[in-house]
Amino acid sequence: MVDRLIGHQESLPDGQGGLTLADLWPTEHVIAAVVGLNPAPKSVEAGHYYQGPAGRRQLLRLAEVGLFDPADAPFLDDAAVQCGIAFTDIVKVPSLGEKQVKAERIREGLPLLEASLAARKVPLVIGVFRHPVQALLGLRKSKPGLQEKTTSWGARVFRMPGPYAKADEAKRVLSELDKVLREVTI
Repeated sequence: MVDRLIGHQESLPDGQGGLTLADLWPTEHVIAAVVGLNPAPKSVEAGHYYQGPAGRRQLLRLAEVGLFDPADAPFLDDAAVQCGIAFTDIVKVPSLGEKQVKAERIREGLPLLEASLAARKVPLVIGVFRHPVQALLGLRKSKPGLQEKTTSWGARVFRMPGPYAKADEAKRVLSELDKVLREVTI
């Protein structure tokens, strides 16, 4: 049992034991939602999304595109939420890697995620990694950048370049996000 929750920690539902990260929703209009497969233990321990080196690099790339100013709050997720960016995961149970996430958990979590995003009329979904993009769109493969297919409620979907993509490739892909952001914020 946990004496005190830190940051955005919450208990896992249905007596699963342990902690996860709460969904983060802006109090005003949602510009975009950053969707992950599931939280990493390091992030849950810290109480904030994307605390590992790869995740932090991805969030800093979003800041570089102008999605939020990292100086607005001590943690990147908090700064992003202040600018209309939501955070959530398909699967709430933390794990060290994608291979530990069972397909059954994704099938269980996906309808809940879709309902939550659709209810809030999220116009843009950003997949920091490939898994949420492929799950939301029912794809076996996807490439970084804006996806041709939209979600069941009509949202655009953007897949970030890999955290270790070459700088010129990352810049090219992120320029697509910059254009889409102008469309959804106008």
